[in-house]
Amino acid sequence: MRLLPLATRNLLRNPRRTAISLAALVVGVGALVGLRGFINGQQRAVLENIVLGQVGALQVHRAGYLANVQASPLTLDLEDSAALRARLAGVAGVTGVAPRIVFGSMLSLPDGAEGEAGRTGYLLVTAYEPELEPRVTPRRLTWLVAGEHLSGTDAPGLLLDADMARSLGAQVRGARTEPDTWPALLAADREGVLNGEAVRLTGTLVGAPLGDQRQGYVPLGTAQRVLRMEGRVTEYALSVEDLGEVHAVRDAARAALGPGYEVHAWDDVLPFVAQLARHQDFVFAVITAVFLVTVLLGVVNVMLMNVLERVREIGTLLAVGLKRRHVVSLFLLEGAVLGLLGGGLGAAVGWGATWWLGRHGIHLPSSDAASESVIRPFVSAGYVARAVGLATVGAALAALWPAWRAAQLRPVEALAHV
Repeated sequence: MRLLPLATRNLLRNPRRTAISLAALVVGVGALVGLRGFINGQQRAVLENIVLGQVGALQVHRAGYLANVQASPLTLDLEDSAALRARLAGVAGVTGVAPRIVFGSMLSLPDGAEGEAGRTGYLLVTAYEPELEPRVTPRRLTWLVAGEHLSGTDAPGLLLDADMARSLGAQVRGARTEPDTWPALLAADREGVLNGEAVRLTGTLVGAPLGDQRQGYVPLGTAQRVLRMEGRVTEYALSVEDLGEVHAVRDAARAALGPGYEVHAWDDVLPFVAQLARHQDFVFAVITAVFLVTVLLGVVNVMLMNVLERVREIGTLLAVGLKRRHVVSLFLLEGAVLGLLGGGLGAAVGWGATWWLGRHGIHLPSSDAASESVIRPFVSAGYVARAVGLATVGAALAALWPAWRAAQLRPVEALAHV
């Protein structure tokens, strides 16, 4: 006996009840696909802001740098040579190389016109070459709130976080302003000797993705003069062709450089970011389980109602020789067909909504007009297929108990049922 057409016809016998179950599955699966797409878009936006706007996909340091970064990282510097840059650029998958110096410093503003003492702030400064850095962190170019980006490796320029600039009362200055109106960048060199240089605040940037407002950026030549590190850097930041292959490129770079260097991917440098994404995925898995159980309880109720309404029919089928396992299979097929239809429609609705939102973007404005963040949800075809499969299998399993109850009916009692 062909059970599948029979199972399909049985679902159509009570269209209202079937429609309610289908609607619950469509809403449930559609919501899960849409939520997964939003989480994917949010994680990608955070990752791109951090990787393409701040740290870079890979970082190269002298061996032991990260372990001693809280002590004196300036003593673990590297010679900024053309040969080393060429070795890094020659690694398969690397698309950009940018030298940097990262150091702690103090920014001291000049006294006010009315004798008011200038303010002082402490910040973490990243020095880079303005011509090379955009290849590694292009997203930073879109963070400008006021002024202009750094230009020239040796120019005494400074970029500040907009909130920090406001708290210090620092003003963006034009190139023709007098240096005595500029703040002073003070830092200790590798021997602990304090040195400083007047720098012009060329522009302000939106808040850093990692939430630390004490961020500043200066040209590499300026930092090398202040720190007395001419021709030296503390790290190289690398961009990669495919961020999904970052760990393979990391391993290739390690093999190319040898034991005197250490190469870290973005999630090695910032492990808490990857851990946060894993926590989000875990919470989403819990939500998925709760949501599906709630929806599938409705399927259980529908299948039980079907059993109670078809007691005499089940008895007749058993009386004419239908085996009990076939009765179980019939109700399992009904649940599976219901899950397949509801899951397929829900996945289609969720994927369509995700595609539309991904194309137009979800704009999240902030207090700074220039810092508007755009989340573009997306979902993979594999996840959509898994969602449909999960709905199908879940609905079939939800029908298991009603199917078992139907198979336990005795033909004589079932035929006498009113």
